[in-house]
Amino acid sequence: MQQLNWENLWEKIYEERGKIEYRDPGIEYWDKRAEDFSESRKTNDYEYGREVIKALHEIINSNSEVLDIGAGPGTFVIPFAKKVKKVTAVEPSKGMCEKIGKNAEEEGVRNFEIINKVWQEVDISKITGKYDLVICSIVLWIFKDVWEQLKRMEQSSRGYCCVVTGTGDWNGEEQKLWHKVMGDVKKPSYSEYPLIYNLLYSKGRFPNVDIIYYTSERSVENEIMHKKLFFEKYREVTSEIEQMIRDYVLTKAEGEKYREKGRAAVIWWNVQEKGEEIQ
Repeated sequence: MQQLNWENLWEKIYEERGKIEYRDPGIEYWDKRAEDFSESRKTNDYEYGREVIKALHEIINSNSEVLDIGAGPGTFVIPFAKKVKKVTAVEPSKGMCEKIGKNAEEEGVRNFEIINKVWQEVDISKITGKYDLVICSIVLWIFKDVWEQLKRMEQSSRGYCCVVTGTGDWNGEEQKLWHKVMGDVKKPSYSEYPLIYNLLYSKGRFPNVDIIYYTSERSVENEIMHKKLFFEKYREVTSEIEQMIRDYVLTKAEGEKYREKGRAAVIWWNVQEKGEEIQ
């Protein structure tokens, strides 16, 4: 049986997303998302990050040094820093960096540092083999050359690498909102889990997987802003479309809060264990 080329499949999906984008939001998009994203990731005392720690409990300890790529508002920085020696956050958005500092201060966390750069600008030669764990979450979809970025993660690690990503595509209600706003335009795919797992396996890695469950909570207004900014990547958001988004959120809200149950795949592998690539 002919093997799938997972790199090519990744690039194809990446290009398909790009074809329907109305504009490239750039780093400014994440600056605008800092408030709602921070609120979401702080849900239930950083439940998302704590569940990832549980999945990785056998490979980290109080002496571990961790590199967090695309750190956001401190999703992993805060809970991991309470368990390990030090966390280094790579985060290009100044808005997110400010949130890391504020959230860390609230939690009394000090054993971290921030590299305010995009991951591609980080000089790997200066951090080769420096970290016990190199981790990223909901970041890889940004890169067309995903295998190159995974290899850079491996170069930075002396132990393990980890990718945390969603396990599936949109639910039925979200699909209805997409088509209500976008018409017949095919919804973009952001599902990384099966692609990353199979890509790693095809490259001779032996990835482990654990599925975690968590809750995400935002205020109604932050959820509306979140969805508005998302759709602005794909079309002009008129007052009519904004009302569609508001109506959707309000029908799903519980009082002043919007809650969602989430599921993610924690994929990790030992960078020292490599087999033959599958041709």
